[in-house]
Amino acid sequence: MPKPSQRLNVVIAGGGVAAVELALALGDLAGGRVRLTMIAPQPDFHLRPLSTAQPFSVDHVRHHPLRDLAERVDAELITDSVTAVDPIRHAVRLASGAAVSYDALVLAVGARHRTAFSRAMTFTGDASTLPFNGLLADLEEGWSHSVAFVLPPGTTWPLPLYELALMTARSVHGMGIDDARLEVISPEPTPLALFGAQASQAVSDLLDKAQIKFRGDSYTRPGANGLPELLPAGEPIDAERIVALPTIEGPQLAGVPADERGFIPIDQDGHVRGVSDVYAAGDGTTYPVKQGGLACQLADAIAEQLAAAAGADIEPQPFRPVLRGRLLTGHGAQYLEHPRNDEPGAGPTPMPRLWSAAHKVDGRYLSPWLAELDGTVSEPEPAITESDHVDIEVQLPSAYELGRDAMRLDPYSPPPG
Repeated sequence: MPKPSQRLNVVIAGGGVAAVELALALGDLAGGRVRLTMIAPQPDFHLRPLSTAQPFSVDHVRHHPLRDLAERVDAELITDSVTAVDPIRHAVRLASGAAVSYDALVLAVGARHRTAFSRAMTFTGDASTLPFNGLLADLEEGWSHSVAFVLPPGTTWPLPLYELALMTARSVHGMGIDDARLEVISPEPTPLALFGAQASQAVSDLLDKAQIKFRGDSYTRPGANGLPELLPAGEPIDAERIVALPTIEGPQLAGVPADERGFIPIDQDGHVRGVSDVYAAGDGTTYPVKQGGLACQLADAIAEQLAAAAGADIEPQPFRPVLRGRLLTGHGAQYLEHPRNDEPGAGPTPMPRLWSAAHKVDGRYLSPWLAELDGTVSEPEPAITESDHVDIEVQLPSAYELGRDAMRLDPYSPPPG
């Protein structure tokens, strides 16, 4: 760390949700006490959670230049990729061959998406939009009559699969097609079980109303023909078209510790285990739930620690994860929230506030920034009625013990044997 008279040299690697939230938070909390550098592989920030809306013309992925963000927080922006970290020299190596030194480094580089089934349609939210448009056209023209939406084994985030299924159902029913068979196949015991019983029941009701079959506790593996087959017997899936989400693997950066799937191991404060002055946030970490709102919350906790280290008058608060989600259904949004309250002696958790965000990402700094860019900062939120929101009261585990088995928040991998 630098001398008290020097500014803290903070490098943020990444240009996604966690990186933007961290930059905005540091700009607010630390101000001129830090010298901030952002290293991002692309010049723009892409709001990927809205990708499921694109095939249905409900919404689109937003693109915002990172140079505007850099100017706002007085940061240097380098458009390049971090390929390695040298913890001894406190420097990162870039794809261009350049090296950038740091006092504190935050890795918000995201994760890698892998295709689980070579012959299924894998929806990643970018180039996969056009093939999905083709699937909708095949349903409309009668070339296909059944679609299975499959949650693959391994680490993933399930909510987009339900969005695709529900909006596909709305689309085909709107075309007057009554013979299309749609189903969701998932390792989860109930739909979106991670959000708790009340939200899961609400999503189950949505599936029933949309005439979508849910097949839970169903694990799959790639079959010899490149399509998913059901475990344990290897039964093929009875559907003409199969849509799957990708699985997620860690970034596997040279010089950075990683678990067996490439994820960066962090402690409860976001420090990378075994490496000094290096933090990590977002999908590339060992935190088992891969969701933008949680990435923002961890980024905020890291920003408070760095601001305090830089001399700001702030007492860093621990990371307290609150899982929130906004489910696109085509009939209005369903708002899901999974709060936690583990304060000693605390009474029952009050019913959570309604959560709504046009951008599907809930960040303390990110959401207002996006609203300002879209010119909606002064517009009131639309009225929310009993029919288009879900309030739930379910707590996450009280102890933030990282690791899939300790937190039991990763129900998507097949059990041993």
